[in-house]
Amino acid sequence: MSSVVESFKEYIVTKTIWSLGVLIIAAAAVTAIGAGKDAKIHNWPAYSGDKGSTKYSSLDQINKDTVSRLQIAWRQSGVPAELKAVWPEANAPGNWQNTPLMVDGLLYMSSGVGAVVALDGATGKVVWFDVPPHDDGKAPPRAASTRGVAYWANGNDSRIFAMNGANLIALNAKTGKRYPDWGTNGGIDLTKVGYDRGGVTGYRNSSGPIVVRDVVVVGGVPAPATDYLNERVKATREAPPDDIRGFDAKTGTLLWTFHVVPRPGEFGEDTWLNGSASYSGNSGVWSLLSADEELGYVYLPLEEATGDYYGGTRPGNNLFAESILCLDAKTGKRVWHFQTLHHGLWDYDLPAAPMLVDIKVNGRNVKALAQVTKQALHVRPRSHERQADLAHRRTSGAAGRHARRVVFPHAADSEQAPSIRPTGRRRQGSARLHAGIES
Repeated sequence: MSSVVESFKEYIVTKTIWSLGVLIIAAAAVTAIGAGKDAKIHNWPAYSGDKGSTKYSSLDQINKDTVSRLQIAWRQSGVPAELKAVWPEANAPGNWQNTPLMVDGLLYMSSGVGAVVALDGATGKVVWFDVPPHDDGKAPPRAASTRGVAYWANGNDSRIFAMNGANLIALNAKTGKRYPDWGTNGGIDLTKVGYDRGGVTGYRNSSGPIVVRDVVVVGGVPAPATDYLNERVKATREAPPDDIRGFDAKTGTLLWTFHVVPRPGEFGEDTWLNGSASYSGNSGVWSLLSADEELGYVYLPLEEATGDYYGGTRPGNNLFAESILCLDAKTGKRVWHFQTLHHGLWDYDLPAAPMLVDIKVNGRNVKALAQVTKQALHVRPRSHERQADLAHRRTSGAAGRHARRVVFPHAADSEQAPSIRPTGRRRQGSARLHAGIES
């Protein structure tokens, strides 16, 4: 139900087909809220409906017979009028991607200026919005919008966790007020807390955090690490890694940091040859996360290592770049990983949160994970079970016509996709490609 919303006028949502998700959510909220005090409110408390990213709702009033009779209940701008009073020059960006949460009749969204806004689900009116701390006489800082926010509740304590610039913030879900004793004035500077690599000038997270077992887990990309989208931007040798962090949802205390580019002595450090782990970076997660509350695990779809399209300065398989990574949410310890591509060169970041599904294999129920990639769909068990427990094992069986010898060594205690090399005529004097493949 992701939506791309573009603000043309005050209270005009969009002209793109992607707005259908927002309009349906609004209609569904009105139906549920207006059905009477005994009607059940159907919540949408996570970006993809639930933490397993299933994108499923049991609502059945909108179907093939009724969808043609839907009418727009209300429209709201990506920068509502109330925010315009604070940021008068602000307009919603043309590529505003946001899926609001809905909990107990309130919609929570990341606005076009990065401030979290709560809307009344029945009317679309602003209930509250967050104003970042700022000096007297100065305008509050603006930030980039994110795809979503996270909701957490423990008894009567309900909170919204979100990114605002380089800060992870905690807001009271009912009032929008920050918690002064959570981090510093309700925020945690992710360029500093739990990050000691150095050389970081900023931080961005386009997707937002997730909360599992009372732990707020957050990824993101520290500046100057970036994507290399065209040939005019030269790939760099050095960049900070996109380390993953976990914070206590109640106190904001840092609980752990997972190094996506392993440090000396850590698992996977031997997959970075010639000391390249000491200066290489990226390799984290910019997309959405999934979690299994019962198991206490969080699942992260990781991106390419530094350079995107050039790997000559980072020989090796480069764990944990382009891996599905499962961590224990309480400790940050690695439970398992699967690297979908060794030493990538094609910017094959894992672009979406894994979907957690229960399937039956050979008559046995398996708690599985389905990860879409830029190449295919990968399915495996989501607990500590190995891939052999499913009908298809990626790393065994008869070799395909493209499967050849592994060029770069990797640690034995990991499941990896086989390294490959292109078939066809060998060019005279051709050199090895820096791609985990051999020509």
